[in-house]
Amino acid sequence: MTSKKALLLSTAIVSALGIGLEAALAPAAAQDEAIIEEILVTATKREQTLQDIPIAVTAFNDQMLQKAGVTDMRELTQLSPSLFLTSSASEAAGAVARIRGIGTTGDNPGLESAVAIFVDGVYRNRTNIGLSELGAVERIEVLRGPQGTLFGRNTSAGLIHVITKSPTDELSGYGEASYGNYDAIRMAAGISAPLVEEKLAARVDGVYLQRDGFFKDKVTDEDYNNRDRYMLQGQFVATPNDDLRIRFLVDYTDRDEDCCAAAVIRPSAVSNAMIGVLGAQFGSGALPGESPYDRRSATSPGRGFQQDEQDWGASMQIDWDTSFGSLTSITAYRDWENQRSQDVDFTSLDLVYRDEDGYTQDFETFSQEIRLNGKWGVLDWLIGGYYANEDLKLEDAIRFGTQFTSFADLLVDLADGIPGNGQTAGGAPWPGYNALTALVTGGAITQAFPAGNGVILDSFDQNSKNWALFTHNIIAVSDTVDLTLGLRYTEERKKLDALATTNNPTCLALVQAAQGGLIPASLTQLPCAPFWSPLLNVDGSDKRKEKKFSGTAALNFRVSEELSTYASYSRGYKGGGFNLDRAGMVQGAANVTQLQFEEETVDSFEVGAKYRNANGRINMSGALFYADYNDFQLNAFNGTSFVVVNLPKARTYGVEVEGIWYPTDDLTFTGGLTYADTQYGKKGFDGALFAPPSAGNPLGGAFWQLPGNTLTNAPKWSITGGATYQHPIGNSLSILLHLDGRYTSKVNTGSDLDLEKVEDGVFVLNGRIGLGDINERWQIEVWGRNLFDKNYLQVGYDAPLQGSGTAANTVAPNTQVFNAFLSEPRTYGVTVRGKF
Repeated sequence: MTSKKALLLSTAIVSALGIGLEAALAPAAAQDEAIIEEILVTATKREQTLQDIPIAVTAFNDQMLQKAGVTDMRELTQLSPSLFLTSSASEAAGAVARIRGIGTTGDNPGLESAVAIFVDGVYRNRTNIGLSELGAVERIEVLRGPQGTLFGRNTSAGLIHVITKSPTDELSGYGEASYGNYDAIRMAAGISAPLVEEKLAARVDGVYLQRDGFFKDKVTDEDYNNRDRYMLQGQFVATPNDDLRIRFLVDYTDRDEDCCAAAVIRPSAVSNAMIGVLGAQFGSGALPGESPYDRRSATSPGRGFQQDEQDWGASMQIDWDTSFGSLTSITAYRDWENQRSQDVDFTSLDLVYRDEDGYTQDFETFSQEIRLNGKWGVLDWLIGGYYANEDLKLEDAIRFGTQFTSFADLLVDLADGIPGNGQTAGGAPWPGYNALTALVTGGAITQAFPAGNGVILDSFDQNSKNWALFTHNIIAVSDTVDLTLGLRYTEERKKLDALATTNNPTCLALVQAAQGGLIPASLTQLPCAPFWSPLLNVDGSDKRKEKKFSGTAALNFRVSEELSTYASYSRGYKGGGFNLDRAGMVQGAANVTQLQFEEETVDSFEVGAKYRNANGRINMSGALFYADYNDFQLNAFNGTSFVVVNLPKARTYGVEVEGIWYPTDDLTFTGGLTYADTQYGKKGFDGALFAPPSAGNPLGGAFWQLPGNTLTNAPKWSITGGATYQHPIGNSLSILLHLDGRYTSKVNTGSDLDLEKVEDGVFVLNGRIGLGDINERWQIEVWGRNLFDKNYLQVGYDAPLQGSGTAANTVAPNTQVFNAFLSEPRTYGVTVRGKF
């Protein structure tokens, strides 16, 4: 869809809402229509209506989520146009959330998230940790723009806050079961019961999900990208008296899945030739399907994408109304651990791999927040403090496979332009790395890259201590004007202990030979790639300290009982840290201090308006926004290493419109659009990383295409729309019809903006039809997601060790193989639910 068509569609949505506005304003109709209950939110750490908050925020209650079939955070994008979610090498460790085109790219846990996720007031360390089954949800709030005053660091683009259902004083319960294609089975159930009348209540919820994978491997016949997970949550709420409420929660999530396989989106004649030659030699030269959307992978036998995750935590929230003000305390402990294996080269050749527990991450976090809120005359004041102690442990080991030596020999042959003939470009015999290693070491011919060698262990232990003081105050300047002033001071200390060790003597031997002029230096590039280079071995420590102010100032003007407008400024902050990857150091002079990167800051300006008519049947909001980012953090993979860098500038500006229209008690229309124009800065991009291709540097720097261009996975246009019709049939039954869709304009899915990674605009449609009891005691629904079976890329990347270059480069020939992690195909099924 072109931008012109997108504009026409967005205009149609706004026009439809405008028609509803005119209808709602008709006096005669207004008298007959029922009042639609308004959703209350806690975006300012107070319970307020959306109209009263000078923030761009969208809230979805449990009924909205259920009718749209939202059971996973990723599905929320169908309802929220500004939100964009993708996942890459691991759903458990490689998910990225973006708001208004801004997010943290890549799966390096050393980088904090630009879009924070909170569950019941407790921060989840990284985006991927919060993207699992939702369970029983009361509502979800999506806050757009920096939220550094009340929610702290790592909300430089916005946040998602999930509020789960609390126990009630009445015995109640629910259960549901779903079955779909790919043998998908999802079951959820919960029960809430009073234990001591009006004093103590308890609740238990659980979810189980299992589904076959979307990818079928041509070599191993394994299914990849499957689902096998469950979640349990238990909680108590105690109310000893009317002034005191204590809520205690504990939850546990387990995932045991094979994810994530990738598809080849642009093969290379060079790579295909290598796989053909070596495949004939080793009997394993399978290639994926002709189309990436055949979803056929080709991995090495014994290598795969196993991932295990355990996530558990406990929290206690105390709300105490005192004579001085309302005191809130949230104490929490969380422990998240992930282990995964990986066929690192994503081919049927056994080149490089991670063992079953070759990559592990572990987050342990204790946090404490205390707030005191009260009112003195025209002042609604809030003060608070926050403390968090986070331990992050990462261990990684990338090993040589059984066929790496043959691959390395053949790669050198092909680089010389004589495929597979065993000669160099000068006509001399190419002895291969086995003989060459023996020659330079003076020993017998041995295996240059023995299987299992490589990185024996890279271990990164990081501790982060963060504390903050904050205040957020709303001053009633007049009956119609409120002034909001907020300020937060944050201090964070991070300490890193790093140990990087390899078993790869071939690299050192060849480097010495090259330095002595015995061999060309080019022959050391592959043996000394950052993946396994002993020139990057290190054992050391480093630490950093940050002191930052963030804050907000906003003016809210109630034009009438139905319309309010606001203007705001916000200062946001995302913590700096350490690149937890050996490639962040300098070969031959490795030092832990080279892993540091700086904090990211943002200045955001916004003006908006919110409308809700007297009976609540029309709800509309709109905002114009501009955000300027300094030292924008970027993480990118260039085929041989991961690069983390602070970019001097980035920005986003645009417009948002969202609305809900209830023309009748049975019918609901929703719509929204976001236009976000993002851009990396044009100035200040100095150094080798940003150098354009030239005769002396034919490939250019890793980020040479970034200056002045659109950010990764940042669509200019995102448009959502939905319709729900629920109508009684007779006196006992009710029918449900629901459709929702999302259009996303063209994006570049690669962090380095290679042209091969561009995805054109995509429209995805979901729907469901249901029949149930008029009081919703039971329901049966038939549903489908991605009904038109639209195929698209989530993340494109350079296939490891398989060529170089891009179509955008006119200096160097393009031999690079490009892979991608794909969207989910069409899914459909049936759900049965009941409650009491």
